Amino acid sequence: MAPSKSEGAHMERSEIAQKVEDCVRDALGLADDVTLEESTTLKDLGADSFDQLEIMVALEEEFGIKLEDALDGADMSSINTIGQTVDLVQGQLS
Repeated sequence: MAPSKSEGAHMERSEIAQKVEDCVRDALGLADDVTLEESTTLKDLGADSFDQLEIMVALEEEFGIKLEDALDGADMSSINTIGQTVDLVQGQLS
């Protein structure tokens, strides 16, 4: 179950990052031994635009947020790294 926005606002960045990494791993079918860092790009992981959409939907479900609002008319392809994705989610939770 997704945390409420108020619960999410109290999540540590590391906790948000772990959930983002889990969503990315699931969407891309990555093994647990693949190292993901904040500087890792979605492109380096082989993500195409469909994968990015799948990641966005997974993040919205996981955190109970709408990322479209945060993207301000852009699409998920404007987010390049795991760290930028964490920033985007964290911004929606605060």
